Amino acid sequence: MILGIDLGTTYSVCSFLDENGEPQIVINTEGSRITPSVVYFESESSVIVGQAAKDNSITFPSDVISAVKNDMGIKKNYPVSYVEQCTPEVVSSFILKKIVSDANKYIAPEKPINDVIITIPAYFTDAQRVATEDAARIAGLNLIKTINEPTAAALYYATKSKLNHANILIYDLGGGTFDVTIVRIDGNDINVKSTSGISKVGGRFFDEEIVDHIQSYIEDKYDIDLEDEEYLDIYQELFSKAEKAKIQLSSQNKAVISVRGGSFKESITITREFFENIVSKLYRRTEFNVNKALKDAGLNAADLDKVILVGGSSRIPYIENHLEALLGIKPSHEVNPDEVVAMGAAIYGRQLSDNDASDGKVIHDVCSHSIGVVTIDPSSMTKINSIIIKRNSPVPTDALIPFRTASDNQKEIDISITEGEFREVSDVTIIANEKIRLPEQLAMGTRGNIRLQLDKSQLVHAFLNIPEINYEKEFTFTRSSNLTQQEVDRLTGIIADYEIG
Repeated sequence: MILGIDLGTTYSVCSFLDENGEPQIVINTEGSRITPSVVYFESESSVIVGQAAKDNSITFPSDVISAVKNDMGIKKNYPVSYVEQCTPEVVSSFILKKIVSDANKYIAPEKPINDVIITIPAYFTDAQRVATEDAARIAGLNLIKTINEPTAAALYYATKSKLNHANILIYDLGGGTFDVTIVRIDGNDINVKSTSGISKVGGRFFDEEIVDHIQSYIEDKYDIDLEDEEYLDIYQELFSKAEKAKIQLSSQNKAVISVRGGSFKESITITREFFENIVSKLYRRTEFNVNKALKDAGLNAADLDKVILVGGSSRIPYIENHLEALLGIKPSHEVNPDEVVAMGAAIYGRQLSDNDASDGKVIHDVCSHSIGVVTIDPSSMTKINSIIIKRNSPVPTDALIPFRTASDNQKEIDISITEGEFREVSDVTIIANEKIRLPEQLAMGTRGNIRLQLDKSQLVHAFLNIPEINYEKEFTFTRSSNLTQQEVDRLTGIIADYEIG
């Protein structure tokens, strides 16, 4: 059995296929279908994950980490107690271990399950994808494959619906990320036509704006900064209250948030109008990406047959109403936006383990970012980004970068691999700067190629190819934003000794 895991910014969900091949959601040990993506470092040997960790964020804010998904692919070390190297990968690995542990207790205590499919935002970069895979390894899991969240949602919908020929737009707004993906379903073929997205947006950021509003109100009226250590427990509790108010405002015109300290007591009203002003700023950005995705797919809104909402924040009435006005089609409520991604991942796991499945859908995905190299512009003699693999190219794919040796017995060549859409090097991400060792005794002028490859998971691979001597070898490169293999191995051994609660 393979578990499908939606590793979310605010909540994570796990799914499996029952004896009838139907996707089901794992009920965690707290009796819930969703697990808060929050980690509390309780002691040198104990880590708490989920609702209990979220509750402890008020009492022990410095030892609780949340929204780690927004830090994936960033070199960062959280200053928590008890763990010397607490990176985003380590925090995510504890969440994964908790999810898989609960799944084993729920499904098959006598037969441990360790194989997983993990979903990731379509707009994740190479560094974020690698960080997610490293988190799975540190957790001691057997990661079968990653799959983009909108693609997993489309797979579930295509498998369960009766649509054999349709254009589908998937609007995926979760706790901290946004993706929009256009998918064409033709029988068993699921063809991703285009994808776009925005980093660090979603429900958690709505909560932050509500908290900032309340914090400013208290500071203006009482000259008190709630981020001071004296009031830190009140400040942390505000996030929980803001989240509840946000949910209430989906069905009510106002919500009241109480704030009480030693010298003040306030009940602050948050109106739906105020909240929708917050949401509107984000929505306008997502609307731009929706139009961009449609254009890249060569479609108009009138060509769409379905609009599927994914992610908890997508159910905000303001967003649903404005999306319907934009596209002229009412978003579908046929799938649970919190669960559809995990269930799609579970179905994908079955397909990978059962190639003979007669009803299996075949996924054809695309890359969300362009991949290139740094070159010299001959007209200005300045460094520029030269795109080699264009955004929205079908994956897997590869491309050749030709070169000639400049001297006899040249020892190496320099290469900088990039990710991004812009010409200016300062506007794109440098995945790696490498010196590639050449075979010995090559004559001056020997032709060769660097072959860049994007695999199905959109991870970059690089090969050195010298046709003249029938030579090709993959070279490993150090990603500047990710852990080294030695660090992953060491951290795997460290967290194996922690008790996960």
